[in-house]
Amino acid sequence: MGEPIFSLAYTSVRANLIPRVVALWLERAASKSQVEIVLAVDEDDAESLKVAARLVSDWAANNTCGRVHVVINSGPKTCVSGWNTAAAATTGKVIICVADDFVPPKGWDTLLLGLQPADWLDKEHVVHTEDGYVHDIFVLSILTRVRYERYGYVFYPKYLSLFCDTEFGEVATRDGVVIQAMHLLFEHCHPDCHKRQRDTVDTVHASQERWNAGEQLFKFRRMLNFPVDDGPKAVQYTKKELQAEASKSDDFVAYMQVTRDDFCLAEVCIRLYEEGVRQIFWSEPDEYWSAEPIEAEFSRQLDAVAQELAVKVPDLVLRRKVFRVKEFRLPGASRIETETRVRNESLEWVRGYGYHHILVVDGDELWLKGTLPIIKQFALQGHGAISTHMVPSIGLPGYPVDQATDVAVVYIGSTHTFKCCRSPHIRQTIVKVSRIIHFTGTRRTMEETISKHRRGGHYDDPDYDFETWIKDVLPNIKPGFVYKWPNGLEGLHMYVKWQIWPRVRNWRPEELAEIPESLHPFLGPVVNV
Repeated sequence: MGEPIFSLAYTSVRANLIPRVVALWLERAASKSQVEIVLAVDEDDAESLKVAARLVSDWAANNTCGRVHVVINSGPKTCVSGWNTAAAATTGKVIICVADDFVPPKGWDTLLLGLQPADWLDKEHVVHTEDGYVHDIFVLSILTRVRYERYGYVFYPKYLSLFCDTEFGEVATRDGVVIQAMHLLFEHCHPDCHKRQRDTVDTVHASQERWNAGEQLFKFRRMLNFPVDDGPKAVQYTKKELQAEASKSDDFVAYMQVTRDDFCLAEVCIRLYEEGVRQIFWSEPDEYWSAEPIEAEFSRQLDAVAQELAVKVPDLVLRRKVFRVKEFRLPGASRIETETRVRNESLEWVRGYGYHHILVVDGDELWLKGTLPIIKQFALQGHGAISTHMVPSIGLPGYPVDQATDVAVVYIGSTHTFKCCRSPHIRQTIVKVSRIIHFTGTRRTMEETISKHRRGGHYDDPDYDFETWIKDVLPNIKPGFVYKWPNGLEGLHMYVKWQIWPRVRNWRPEELAEIPESLHPFLGPVVNV
């Protein structure tokens, strides 16, 4: 009999239910030989220990599954301690934390094996299934061995019961490792939805005292971005290191996704430094979202900008990391879906250094002076995602869009992640003044502008008509020009359904004063208003 694929990490103090639960999961497995059962029993629970011993004896006689193993929980007498104790003794590729009141679907093992990507068992993943009751919390915890080994536990050990699964799911979402499998029903027969009678175990497990303790711990750990400060993988800090780590909670760092010098990368970074940013993280995809490789000359451009920054702002810390885009491109995924995965993994990279206040900036987005203090005011009041209006620049020479309505996410905090490209899962707070000059459609040459859009994340989106924009709009950009699209809309944006760029105008003197002189040759003229 080979190594098991699935390990059922099971803990219980209901001795009378243990045989029934084990039998249920085995009976509903398509292949019992690939299932391992590890049962954690409290050291002073004599009745459950007797039942567990009989299970091991029966398995030795019948050998119907991969293995039945009993471990003793000598820690706190809680389900969290029991599950973690059981999980530590498992050997399968996938760990499932089994409780007394879950009913798996028939052929549950085959159903899980059929999830995509096909090699998910060998990578870091958590599976979110339907429980028929709560829906949004990962009540049944299913995780791969790779995921388990990253943290050294399934649940943060300090939880008693409630909120352990809430953190489990939120951290998995933060880390971008969730496989959504809500089509699979592992029914949770919970007393709160009247599927069984409440007993004394439920009363202890779901007491108000445990609710208060769990909620308080969860909120505190969320504020700290769920550090690994307990369990076998806990980082041990000196007092000095702890003080340094604590200071990071107030630092604002910038995250940028870069593939080349996007017109004004050095100028953007220097402006961030002038605003008070002292650490910038460059996330560098090794491919375009179109799957074309990044040209070597553009990688050299990034190196040149990094060297320039080292000379001009020597105390700026620039961190760089290359992301292998193929690892994030799932079969049938759109460009924007791939980009979103890379962006979320980039957030995790930044947070791995202990930072919680992340400024989101593109290499062609020049912040106006005094923007960071405005953003800080909102962020320090607890706003988890902040956007600001901007002045887009399009064409060559570039002209500012008049009365543009688009916004850019400039801040994402705590554990929040992106839902689509830079748009977060949570509702954004919008600063209703223009604080960015966005050179989105202006580059040093027309060829660079065209290439930028054809390789962008939205190019394969049917709601965008880039080719018409490139052919009929981009070459004609100047004040007074308005394009009439085939659907009758008038404006200058490539989005098909509505227009967010009505027209362009000349630059104002106060705007040009904000823009470094190195960029002036590529912009249209100034007019006094």
